[in-house]
Amino acid sequence: MTRWHLQYRAHASEDAADDAAPHSIDASNIRRSWMDGKQAAEINELAICVDGRRVRLADWFELTIEESETDQVVVEGQLKNAHGLAAMHDRGEFQIIGSVGDFAACGMTGGTVCVQGDAGDFVAAPHGARRSGMSGGVINIYGSVGNYAGHRMRRGTLLISGSTGTMLAASMVAGTICVGGETGEGLAVGMKRGSLILGNASAMVRHADQLDDEAAGRFSSPTRFDPAFLNLYSDRLFGEITQTLKRLPVFRTRADRTVGGLGEVIFASTAEMALGE
Repeated sequence: MTRWHLQYRAHASEDAADDAAPHSIDASNIRRSWMDGKQAAEINELAICVDGRRVRLADWFELTIEESETDQVVVEGQLKNAHGLAAMHDRGEFQIIGSVGDFAACGMTGGTVCVQGDAGDFVAAPHGARRSGMSGGVINIYGSVGNYAGHRMRRGTLLISGSTGTMLAASMVAGTICVGGETGEGLAVGMKRGSLILGNASAMVRHADQLDDEAAGRFSSPTRFDPAFLNLYSDRLFGEITQTLKRLPVFRTRADRTVGGLGEVIFASTAEMALGE
């Protein structure tokens, strides 16, 4: 097994002024499946795109290769402008040490991805022109994410410690998303199946008008729910996010009913919601 460590190279111009940093790095070609079995010299020649220009991987990242107990890709540095990291990840570990840009772990099929910071838009969404997003594996994000997290997600588990932007779980087909912080507007729009677990119920307060409108709302009326299944998850981040669900009464609602959705949104009640038991 192999560990590939990629350290982002801060160019001298970036140290002098923030506006000299690249606007966009397309890092979607950095994949375990491609690097497996290749020598360092070949990997260093991998083409990536920086501000629309084709460059070598070695121009922007310093590569170290060593033996490991499991296949592991580690990318470290100032990565907020790096997009597509962990795209199509298939097995082993992909660790991102720092915050990252858009399309993190898009099209992921297996293994684990860990982001030790924030992520941009379209986490676990489809890659390129593909119709489906993440279809397997586990993503742990220890910060917040942008818009459209879990878009068209088909399988797998997405854990987000912080908050999310708009359109969380939009057009979700299957899988599990668990969020510890607040969520933006457009929650579960077009969600057909899957589970959305909220450690912070504020989103459901904002959607109270939809919850009250049984005839036309996207969400069904909340009903009491036994969250015994939470104990089946051994992931530490999952346990941290779901602490409130283990202390307070838990409710479940179905969404998105406008598309015949069978997805479920699970959340703990609060005094603010004033939901009867």
